[in-house]
Order: sequence, then structure tokens, then C-alpha cells
Amino acid sequence: MKKLLLSASFFTIIVMILNFGFKIYLSYKINKDEIGVFYTFIDFVSIGVMMFSGYKDSLVRAYDKKGFEKVTYWYLFSFFILFFIVLFFEIIFYNFSNFDYSVYFLVSLFFLNTLSIFLSYFVSAHKIYKVMLFENFILAVGLIVGFFIFNFFMDGIESLIFAFIISFLFKIVYLLYFSKVKFVMQKSKVSEQKEFFKNVLLSGFTYFVSGFFVGMSSLLVLYFFNDKIFLADYQIVIKSVFFSLVAVFVYPLNSFTFPQVSKLISEQKKDELFRINKLLVKYLVVLFFLLFVSTFFTKFIIGLVFPKEYMQSYKMLNLLLPLLPFIAYTTFALNIIKGYDRFDLALYVRFFGSLMFFVSVYIFYILGFDAKSIVYSLDISFFVMFLLAYFYKRKVLS
Repeated sequence: MKKLLLSASFFTIIVMILNFGFKIYLSYKINKDEIGVFYTFIDFVSIGVMMFSGYKDSLVRAYDKKGFEKVTYWYLFSFFILFFIVLFFEIIFYNFSNFDYSVYFLVSLFFLNTLSIFLSYFVSAHKIYKVMLFENFILAVGLIVGFFIFNFFMDGIESLIFAFIISFLFKIVYLLYFSKVKFVMQKSKVSEQKEFFKNVLLSGFTYFVSGFFVGMSSLLVLYFFNDKIFLADYQIVIKSVFFSLVAVFVYPLNSFTFPQVSKLISEQKKDELFRINKLLVKYLVVLFFLLFVSTFFTKFIIGLVFPKEYMQSYKMLNLLLPLLPFIAYTTFALNIIKGYDRFDLALYVRFFGSLMFFVSVYIFYILGFDAKSIVYSLDISFFVMFLLAYFYKRKVLS
């Protein structure tokens, strides 16, 4: 597992550098007001895609048991029924939004994104780690290559939309060609898959509420506070830097440790879980102090790489950085909780954490705070999730 995590972290850092470097380039090339609104449009698309996230962990659990061919049948059938339902509501809500982009862009991005994750989840269930390692790298390369191709004959924002479309196509082709997984299906009654659908619903809702408040954070800045200047700071610097670090330190824990944790729990190797937990805590304590020290250098670094108009974003970034180890441990604790099939407890953690975000935003708003209160609310939300996850992890292990 250690070698796998190191490899995953290495490739995630490469992807982070590519994406972060690309956003730095865009900050010089595209107007600040326009780029903030565009990435908020991408957040709008992503909110709908979150509805499918429950399939991943449920497939991983189902693959370790008998009758996976029957699960595959219902995975294919239910996934695309859900696709049409979610797309319908995405289009309805989009018609009430203030975005100027064509609805065809929304449909194209949503369809290709969901198709790519449909294949990605199936690959994760089969634990084809070599293919999984390069997924996000292919996505990042496709985005950058696509942008520079389309930018020869389109404006910045339009070429960026088509670049996202190309990046999803890159990922789909990559997964189909290199994974070589076969959809071996066997019909069965839906009543035979109660556990699978229960885990899909609970895990899906858990991921949805955990990602929903992050996606909504930018929409709230735009429509609740109507601050396009801070929106650009948030999308290009604060959110980009922080969630790039989340991708490096948290994504491997979620994608690569859950299958292993699930296996250890199935084999009743609780001592090994405690050993991993102890090592992780030591690692996260060191990480916390490194991130705390880094807050003294963020102003200089942001001023060095971004245009001057993004300089003040370092203040809000510094409020988020020390929360990263807590988010990482929350993810690990939730992996243990889900490994014991307590998807309901994982849902409670994400739901109440997400709820605290919206409650905090509203309280700050009525108290007269500005758009920066979004960052304060994220801090509160992440810490509440950490406390709840720690409590429930101890409960299932006792």
C-alpha cells in the first residue's frame, strides 16, 4: 500500500502542477471577471455529476463479494437512468441562471464527464491501479492541449469550453483502450441487489452533500454576494491552491486506501488498521506544522506567480491551509467507517458538515460580513466533519 500511495501522490503532484500552471497562464490571458464566472459554470456542471459518486465505493465493496456480474447489470442500467434524470434538472436550473453560455455546452460537458466517471468507477472496482494512476494526468493533458489548439481560432473562454470537452474525450478513450475491462453482465431481480443500492444511495448522498457545499461556495459568491472580483481570487488562487493540495494529500487516501481498508476489514485484520492509523497521524502532524510555516510565505509566492490583482488572495488561503491534515484524516476515518458497511454514519458526517457550511454563511451574511465569509464557513465545516468522523471511527472499531 505504501508504494501505491507514493506513486499516486507523485502523479497527483504532476497533475496539480499542470493544472495550477495552466490556471496561472489563464490568469494573465483572460479577464479576471470572465474567468471567475467561467469556473463557476464548471462548478455548476460538477454539482450534477456528484450525484453519481455513490457508485464507486459500492462497486468496490461488491467486487469483493460473489455475484459481481449481476451488480454490473444493475450498475449499467441504473447509472444511465439517473443520468437522464439529473440532466433534466440541470437544464431546468440552468435556464434560471445568469450564465451566458449555450445550454449545448452544458449538455456536452455533463454527458462526457458522466461517461468518463462511469468507466472510471468500473476500473476502480477491478482495482486496475496502473490505469487509475494516470486518469487525472490524461485529463489535465487533454485540457491543456485542447485549449492551445482551439485558442488559435476562438476567444479565450470559448476555447476553454471546448478544451474541457476534449479532455473528457481523452479520458474516455484512455480508459476504454488501456483498462480492457469487460462488462460481463447477468440479469437479476432488483430485490437481490438491496445491499448494493443501499450503499449507492447512502454513499452517493454522502459524496453529494460533501461536495455540494464546495461547488455551491462559488455560486454563493456570485449570486449571494455578487462579488466577481473576490470570485476570481477564490476560483483561480484560493480554491485552486487549496484543492490542489487536497488532491495531493487526500485523493490517494480516498481512491487507493479504501479498497485496501475494505479488504483488511473483510479479513478481520484490525491490528493492521491500527498500525496504519498510527503512521498516518504522525504523518499528518508533520504536515500540519509544515503548512503552518508555509502561511508566512504565501504572500510572496502568490505575488511572484500571479498578476498583481490577485495579490490579496493570500489572506484567505492562509485560513484554509492548516485545515488540510484534518480533511485527510476525515477521509481515512470515513474509509474505515464505510469498510464496516456503515455508509449511514459516513453520510451523517458529510451531511452535518455541509449543513454547518450553509448555516455559517447565513449567519455571517446577516451579521454584515462580505464574500470572504465563504472561507470562514469552509473552515468551520471541515473541522466539524473531522470531529464527527473521529468519533464514529472510534465507535465502529470498539
